[in-house]
Amino acid sequence: MKLRVIEVTNVRRFAGQRARLGQIGDGITVLSQPNEFGKSTFFDALHALFFERHNSRNAAIKALQPHAGGAPEVAAEVELAEGRFRIAKRWLNRPQAQVHDTNGRLIAQADEAEAWIDRLMGGGLAGPSGLLWVRQGLMGLEPDGSSADDKRERERGLNARRDLLSSVAGEIDMMTGGRRMDGVIDRVTEALSRLATATGRPKAGGEWARAVEEAATLATEEAELRPRAERLSDDLIRRAEVQRHLARLTDPADTAARAQTLAEAEAAHQAAQAHQAEVAQAETALRLATLDAEHLQRDVLAAESRAARLEEARSAVAKAEEAAKKARARATELTARDSAAAVNAEDQGTKARDLRNRLHQATRAQAAQAAQIKANDLQRRLDRATELWAMLNKTEAARARIRVTSKLLDAADKAQSALDLARARAEAQAVTIEVHPDGSPALHDGQPLGSGPTPILVPTELALPGFGRLHIDPGSARGTDSAAEVAQADQALARLLAEAQVDTLAAARTQWAEAQQLEAEVKQGLALCAEVAPDGVEALRAALARAQAEVADAPTEAEDVAALTKALTAAETDEATARAAAKAAHELAVIAGEARAAAEANRSNAARQFDSALSEAGDPEALVALIADLKARQPTLANICLGAQEACDRLRATAPDLVTTEARLARAKGAVEQAARDLAKNREDLASLNATITALAEEGIEERLSTLAGARAESEARAARYEAEVRALTRLRRALDEARTLARDAYFGPVLRELQPLLAILYPGALLTIDDTSLLPATLTRKGQAESFEILSGGTREQVAILTRLAFARLFAASGRPVPVILDDALVHSDDDRIEAMFDALHRSARDQQILVLTCRQRAFAALGGTRAEVTVDAT
Repeated sequence: MKLRVIEVTNVRRFAGQRARLGQIGDGITVLSQPNEFGKSTFFDALHALFFERHNSRNAAIKALQPHAGGAPEVAAEVELAEGRFRIAKRWLNRPQAQVHDTNGRLIAQADEAEAWIDRLMGGGLAGPSGLLWVRQGLMGLEPDGSSADDKRERERGLNARRDLLSSVAGEIDMMTGGRRMDGVIDRVTEALSRLATATGRPKAGGEWARAVEEAATLATEEAELRPRAERLSDDLIRRAEVQRHLARLTDPADTAARAQTLAEAEAAHQAAQAHQAEVAQAETALRLATLDAEHLQRDVLAAESRAARLEEARSAVAKAEEAAKKARARATELTARDSAAAVNAEDQGTKARDLRNRLHQATRAQAAQAAQIKANDLQRRLDRATELWAMLNKTEAARARIRVTSKLLDAADKAQSALDLARARAEAQAVTIEVHPDGSPALHDGQPLGSGPTPILVPTELALPGFGRLHIDPGSARGTDSAAEVAQADQALARLLAEAQVDTLAAARTQWAEAQQLEAEVKQGLALCAEVAPDGVEALRAALARAQAEVADAPTEAEDVAALTKALTAAETDEATARAAAKAAHELAVIAGEARAAAEANRSNAARQFDSALSEAGDPEALVALIADLKARQPTLANICLGAQEACDRLRATAPDLVTTEARLARAKGAVEQAARDLAKNREDLASLNATITALAEEGIEERLSTLAGARAESEARAARYEAEVRALTRLRRALDEARTLARDAYFGPVLRELQPLLAILYPGALLTIDDTSLLPATLTRKGQAESFEILSGGTREQVAILTRLAFARLFAASGRPVPVILDDALVHSDDDRIEAMFDALHRSARDQQILVLTCRQRAFAALGGTRAEVTVDAT
């Protein structure tokens, strides 16, 4: 899969806008923009497009929403082997997901679109979840947090790596096969223990032991000397680096350039200050000219205003006199109309009140007849309700006397079953007797003994008429436990029957059936009561009393209600018409009076305004002359202002930015001072390194180390001759170890083969091992020193992590599942030399791999090359 276009609408800082990152090429594509431009917004939006459902409302989706709200939308155009497709999603408001082909035809939407994306992910997007897409600030290969999202991301990345390595390395069982060798190795070790010590060392006192001890002594001396030799080598490398820095710092061209930059910055700052003074002087002249022109304009406007007010006041007086005359005539006419309309309205009202009283009496008489019918019905319902409540109270009392409950009945059933079981067990263990009397039957507790076998559980006496009493003791050897069990079960049943206030279980069942019947009758009675008296008996009595009161208070005789109603309607219509007319006439009269008063007041006010305007204007002819003189002076002042404005604009247009010149001067001074500090420090470091290197070189460390290595090799060879007795077993164990190593190499070989050329660009000769469990880098070996991945510097871990991602990306491509690599502000911890080497590694991988780099370090990434991406933004 290859990305071609990424488009976001109403996402974060692009509120109400559509931003399009388009024409992403096959190799390296770089989006280099300053901070807050929205690069991480494109990264998070693309991740949401592939990994968040369109109907999701989780924190990741809400984080895409801008502060102004609205529905975020994300789309991407991808190129697959089948062609080019557009994937689009919208969240929160009218969410949707759609997939279109290159012709714009909709091929999937909603859940079908999500399934289409899932299939696409299964075919090549398993990697981006923490494997090939690097979020801003992530230095390792997966999140370090303990949240559920971090754990899910790590598990997803592990599955992606495991599936990928399985597809390119063959059978995973090669590793487990290596573990099965542990049993064989244990048996070899057991055989070796018969020839050597338990720790695998030669037995004390032998020649092998002396040779081994001599080799160990030489090895110890060599180990003590080797760090000093390595320090000498490291100091030589560091001295060369310091010398390179010194050469750059003391380069005459660079020194002259810094001095020239400082001189130019100082000259530019002084020129800016001088120009700023000229601008201030010109602005002062402009302000003075502007003030003079404004004062003259205010004088002209004031004089013209006085003349205009005088003319307006003269016209207003004439108009006010005419309006007051008309208002007086209108008020007199409407007052007469108001009095006549009021008299007519009162006459019509008297007529309507008389008809209304007669209709009220007739209506009360008619309502009494209906109230009587209602009272009779309420009386019948009250009698029925009283009867039903009496029966209901009787039924509820009968139900309350029954103490049997469902829980008690179930417990009694269980107790009876336990008693029957106990008796059956007791009878199976008990002594039995069988009596066949010739005369009177034997008696047991006063009752005749049955003819069949009788179990004897406890000591028992039988009465034998004509013979005496027979005491039977079954003994303590059998039946004792059974008898206790029977007694205990019988007591439990008796307690439950006593609680239910019955003598037998059958009686309890009978009473429970009766209780259920009574409960059904109670429910039926409540339903009948609710139907007859839904609001209760007291409410029914109150309704009956109100109906009876209506019958008692009503008059005995009444006029025709229909005729009265018709007459009242006509009278009320006449009354309403008359009162409306009276109200309208009164309102007109009031308005006319108010208008008359207002006209009189306006006339008086107009006269006062004229007197005031005349007093303020003075002599009208002198005012006209003043206005003409002031206007004649305006063109001259306008020309003066225009000249001052043009001079000020010219100075402003050519004015340098004083703040910028100050910043440039500070930066130039800082660069010179920093170069001086760096020069002093590097000279100090060089002197220290020269002293250390001279001291170590005089000791002849490398020659001594070579001599010790030869002596140690000779001792070890001599010790090896004493291993004849254990050589066969040792060789077998070595062969087993080698077989296990080959199995591991076969599994991790593909990723190491892809990673090693990239790693050699940054760290020549370095080796990387991969952890068996996490399938991630475990140790980095440089100059023979193995270092755990967790203790490496942030920059080194970041570089190794990105190289490993590039190796995995190449494996995805080799397995037919090409996936783009996306780096969001990566390599922020790399120095200048290493970042150049990382650029080489990126270009090496970009020959057949799509890589998208998002960065704010415009100057540092200028050397990366590749295609520069462009973002277009327009309003939605």
